[in-house]
Amino acid sequence: MITLYTPATGFPDLEAKIAYGLARLGIEARSEVSLKPCQGFYEISYRFEKDENFVLNEVFTFLLKRLLPNPEFYDLGVKARYKSKYLPNLEVLKRLSNVNLAKLYSDKLIHITLDFFNLRLCKHKKLTKFGSDKENKSQKGGLILLASNHAGKPYVRDKIQDVSRRDTLGLCEVCGYLSVLGGESFSFTIQLGKGKNKKFVKVLPIPTKQITNLELITILAIQKRLHNYWLSDLMPLKTFTIGLLSKIPSLSEVINKIELNFYLALLSKDNRGDTVVEQIALVDAISFSDFISYSPYNSATVINLLGDYKLPPKISTLLELTNALEQKAKSSLLKFARLYVQETSSNNFTNLLYPQTAKYLLEVTMIKSEIIENPALLSLSRTLRYFIRERKYGYADDIRNARKDSKDFEETIVKMLREAELRRVQQEQDKNSGKEVKNWVHLPNEEEIKEIFRLANEDFDQVKTALVMLAFSFPTKKEEKNE
Repeated sequence: MITLYTPATGFPDLEAKIAYGLARLGIEARSEVSLKPCQGFYEISYRFEKDENFVLNEVFTFLLKRLLPNPEFYDLGVKARYKSKYLPNLEVLKRLSNVNLAKLYSDKLIHITLDFFNLRLCKHKKLTKFGSDKENKSQKGGLILLASNHAGKPYVRDKIQDVSRRDTLGLCEVCGYLSVLGGESFSFTIQLGKGKNKKFVKVLPIPTKQITNLELITILAIQKRLHNYWLSDLMPLKTFTIGLLSKIPSLSEVINKIELNFYLALLSKDNRGDTVVEQIALVDAISFSDFISYSPYNSATVINLLGDYKLPPKISTLLELTNALEQKAKSSLLKFARLYVQETSSNNFTNLLYPQTAKYLLEVTMIKSEIIENPALLSLSRTLRYFIRERKYGYADDIRNARKDSKDFEETIVKMLREAELRRVQQEQDKNSGKEVKNWVHLPNEEEIKEIFRLANEDFDQVKTALVMLAFSFPTKKEEKNE
């Protein structure tokens, strides 16, 4: 067994791509590969059946000849007239055939102090820089957007106009080609928008624990399955992950099993046809995959908000749901429920949240189960649900905005119950006169109201959150029978 280490460049996407590139070499060589994330670098281990060094270099040379000459791999940050410099030609193959990969990546170099101007990021001093069309051992140059989405950012404060300080950061061609190999093998591209507004999100899975050979092959298979998958019309990068997982729920199972995060890059084409990096984000994908895996109703909830090829996504609602899952924010949770009902209902039907979805979101925002399942609170939520179905959201809004240090909560409930009693009298009269009553208003008893006020005195925020959230959700089968 041999163990190699990525060079600790300080760029998270570049480091992951190099690690994946080394892992791809081991997979192609039919070895058992494992990839372990460490502090700022990755550790890649192989188990070969024959001479390790020979096999690893042989596979690298083979892929340089057969796979990496694909010009589509070199679009990002490379202008058309310079693209030929990055394709592995005969001179590149000749140079790299003499490189011993096992030796090059055998040391942990993380303790070397990094100097952007006098030291190559990958610390491989004697190798030609990435993208050079001739042998050149210059320290500078080679790190472009193709290798890392951070490469185009200014790295010297207040000295951007200083020509002497605008050299491209250093990266050797071995690390450059491995990053291309790793990126094209294990990341996948998702499309957003349509026509001239089409954009792309490059998704690079980031492991949070050691992953095995089988798990690496699984990610490799996902890349083949999702290449250029169309998700929805344009949406913020913040809501992208939950949208993707709702459309492809099986991806959530992979994320939970392997424990992956996502490194996202939003890309577009400018007027000259060059690829532009608009935004990047590192996302804790597990918080979203847990939500999608919990119930198919959760996936259906998000899909209701994504729209289709004709309808745009409900961005405000998706943003509130994302905040609720990421930050466990009760305020975002209640705003999400309100917006969801408004934006997914039709003129003839009030669409509420699925009870399974409401329960999960209440639990994830740390609402106690004894409050969620309290009979008195369930009874009062039925009354509030009546007004929501009647498109009268004022009581729900007043309860949501109520403060503990005021009487708003109690006064709103009293006012709501008074109107509910009047409406119940009218419903009874309609029933006696032969009219059909579809939405019966429920009236809680006096003991249940006292119980609600007692609970609110102990856990005000939790009680009002649970009350409003349950009112914005469909009743359970047991509640339907009572209604």
